Amino acid sequence: MGNETENVLSTTLPLRCAGLSHIGKVREENEDTFLMDPDLDLFIVSDGMGGHPGGELASKIVIEDLPVMIELRLDKLKVGSPAAIRNLFKKVIREQSRQLNLEGTSETGYKDMGATLVVALIRNNRAYIANLGDSRIYRFRNRRLLQLTKDHSVVSELLDKGKIKPEEIQNHEAQGVITHYVGMEDKARPYIRSFQLKKGDRLLLCTDGLTDSIEDKAIAAILSKKQDCNQTCKALVDAANTAGGQDNITVVIADWLDRS
Repeated sequence: MGNETENVLSTTLPLRCAGLSHIGKVREENEDTFLMDPDLDLFIVSDGMGGHPGGELASKIVIEDLPVMIELRLDKLKVGSPAAIRNLFKKVIREQSRQLNLEGTSETGYKDMGATLVVALIRNNRAYIANLGDSRIYRFRNRRLLQLTKDHSVVSELLDKGKIKPEEIQNHEAQGVITHYVGMEDKARPYIRSFQLKKGDRLLLCTDGLTDSIEDKAIAAILSKKQDCNQTCKALVDAANTAGGQDNITVVIADWLDRS
């Protein structure tokens, strides 16, 4: 994406979605990428790692290759049960991670390149989500914000084990160090879950350029305003930049309007 800001809006019912990516105020390049495919009801956000140009290439590969892999597997899926689709997610994400790792050792790749991943797929009024790394997916329902993904990071693991307190995360020396990502040498173990959508649900996919800049309560306050997806994306990015814009900022919002 370079120095460009990308803004895409779709009003395909029963979904309304928008995405916005901004370089921020400090970085010289934007290594974030995102995809919205309203026809497949598929949404992906990826944050490249390994420094430019490796990070930019890594996230670009994820955005270009993973949707094709998911669509092909869905077409061949004989049983479309929630368990089958979650298993499909696990297989394609592991395969994507393996392929990116191989790309990093090739002549066209870059050593140690990788990418975070959050992906959301909507089928039969149900959302299927998965992640690797510290990019996140939230659900905003009845004015309550809930993080649906699990951060794969050193500080998150320390917090889970009770070794640090929530207020210590921001200034911890391991802040920003992730433990799982697309392209890792070991087998990728994505966090995967699914849930039934309810009318009015708002999904937010984002990179840590947003969540490291503003707190969840500030995100919830912006999402609660009666603005369309496009306006809300801009408000979130503006808030992160106002807070310093220390990293690339990417957000995708999908509003579920129901079919009834």
